[in-house]
Amino acid sequence: MSNQAPVYATYTPSPVSEYGGNPLIEALPPILSEQEAACLIGHFPDGSEQERGLPKEVRLHCIDRLRTVVQPLEIHLELESAVSSLIRSGYVSRNPMLAATWRHLHTLSTDRRAMANFQSSATTFSLVGLSGIGKTTALNSILRLYPQTILHKRYKDREFIHTQIVWLKIECPFDGSLSGLCHAFFRAVDQALGQQKYAKRYKSKGGILEMIQRMEQIASTYFIGAIFIDELQHLNAAKTGGKDNMLNFFVNLINTIGIPVVFIGTNSMVELFSDVLRNARRACGLGTYDFKQPEESGDAWTLLVDTIWEYQWVSNPAVLTDGIRATLYDLTQGVTDFLAKLMILGQRYAIQSNEETLTEAVFKHVADTKMKLLKPALAVLRSRDPKKMRKFEDLMPTDDQLDDMMIDAGVLSTESRLSILRNAKSTRGTPTATAPTIEEQPPSAPSPQQLAGNIPQSTPTISATIAEQANPLETLRLANWLQTDALEFSDSYCKSA
Repeated sequence: MSNQAPVYATYTPSPVSEYGGNPLIEALPPILSEQEAACLIGHFPDGSEQERGLPKEVRLHCIDRLRTVVQPLEIHLELESAVSSLIRSGYVSRNPMLAATWRHLHTLSTDRRAMANFQSSATTFSLVGLSGIGKTTALNSILRLYPQTILHKRYKDREFIHTQIVWLKIECPFDGSLSGLCHAFFRAVDQALGQQKYAKRYKSKGGILEMIQRMEQIASTYFIGAIFIDELQHLNAAKTGGKDNMLNFFVNLINTIGIPVVFIGTNSMVELFSDVLRNARRACGLGTYDFKQPEESGDAWTLLVDTIWEYQWVSNPAVLTDGIRATLYDLTQGVTDFLAKLMILGQRYAIQSNEETLTEAVFKHVADTKMKLLKPALAVLRSRDPKKMRKFEDLMPTDDQLDDMMIDAGVLSTESRLSILRNAKSTRGTPTATAPTIEEQPPSAPSPQQLAGNIPQSTPTISATIAEQANPLETLRLANWLQTDALEFSDSYCKSA
């Protein structure tokens, strides 16, 4: 998900005594108050008021800005606090300043785990809710508050050259297979590191047990703060025994490796934990956060509608009446994604049909045409029947079908549009824009060999020379002095090299 650039660690002492003296925790952003969290989570792009006078073809592009609006709710604040506690508490038992931590890492690579006497401080929680209700958007907004990758060089006058991955977010494979999860993990690690390092190397080598060992070793070596597993309901499609194997694997990550794991999925995910008490207890470590379907008269729904209604690019913005509120709820049943799609498609239709205002009739027309794929699911949500609600996911269109809903179609031709089409032939070949110019390329950076060649490799004063460099860590890397493979010292390295 993230394309954040790695950041160099700066350390801030923590007010929590258990977190003190741990560079992995002190390198994280400070613990936020609810007010700070709400301001940072929310995203309100530039408004539409100053753009309503633009040509309609331009305004049609501006409407897509609605997709990025994030209105923080109470559940967002609770989730931010849980993530903050989860990551920090998971690092308590993995303090790299303690010798016990490195003994634990060594035993993981040599299959002598029982000798480490490791006591995990990792916990977990679950995040459930209807498809499109806003779970993933909320979690992504919270994870953006943390740098994904932190580079350490020195901590309290001690050398500490290490790469820390604060979080990884991966999707459970559609077939619920462990091998698919491992592949997704390797790809996510490569993305966090900003280099192709593990995904291709471990794509086909060895069996599933060896892949799991590599995954655990890499997760430990980079001190991954937490792993977020999205779309966990896909485990329902796993082959016989596959569901239990993956759940047991998650429990092992928490207990043996000490890495917190968060489970995200639709309501059907809850069934995965109902059969195994141990897994159910683990799934509720910090509680279950439920993105419930909002009530029409609830504060959450009112706040969402008030916020999104401010983004109107039609020439004649409408007043939000009680009738429009009721129509918006009836046509979306409180599902955030449905509301955003209805507002986008409604404005596109109003602009393209020259109505240039939002009315109940406009929204109903869009719901009957562009959003008709959602009608079976919406009918189930209106019923509030628990038995029918269990079938909600089966009635949802596929992601591709949902994307197709956003493609322009079904708008009645207007005289102005027909006039444009009639004149297309006579204006063919008229240039409309100048060709882009080729920007001057910056001078190329010196090669690693050139930089590394400045280090006197064979002299007794090499350490002093390196210490005098502006960036000692980069100098060591360019001179090939740093370990580049997290599995370099594992027992199976020679076999897989």
